[in-house]
Amino acid sequence: MAVFLIKAVTIYCIWFLSFDYFVLYGADLFLSQLLVKLSANTLSTFGWDMVAFDRFISISGLQGLEIVCGCSGLDLFGLYMGFIIAYPGSVKRRVIFIAGGITLLFISNVFRIIIFTLWRAYVPYFDIAHQYSGYILFYPIVLGLWYLWIKQTNIRTIDSILVSN
Repeated sequence: MAVFLIKAVTIYCIWFLSFDYFVLYGADLFLSQLLVKLSANTLSTFGWDMVAFDRFISISGLQGLEIVCGCSGLDLFGLYMGFIIAYPGSVKRRVIFIAGGITLLFISNVFRIIIFTLWRAYVPYFDIAHQYSGYILFYPIVLGLWYLWIKQTNIRTIDSILVSN
């Protein structure tokens, strides 16, 4: 348990220091722009006339929103990956689980931006929706994926112990 905690805290600190001060700003900007593009294309597919450029998205003629740095989900990716890396498991399964989880989180964020775009255009009280969206959308996904990782890792660990005896 102590090894897990030391690993998790170290990974978390490295990720967030690099996120805040160094490398990851460009990735955050890229993801924000990609989220806008995918969200606008999805809404256009369903018939909305969209305005999207850089990190701004809006339904034409209505109030829009800007996907600022920190809203891309990149910080959540680091939190998710840190736990998976710190907890025991094979490298191959870690890579698969991390890639699948990040893909699921990214698609969820596209869905979130679509909801926010519609909400901003048609419903008041945007700040309340924005403030609680992470708790409603992302945290259950991350906690569910962590739970699955622990369950599958513990089952494999128990299986290997039983087979070797």
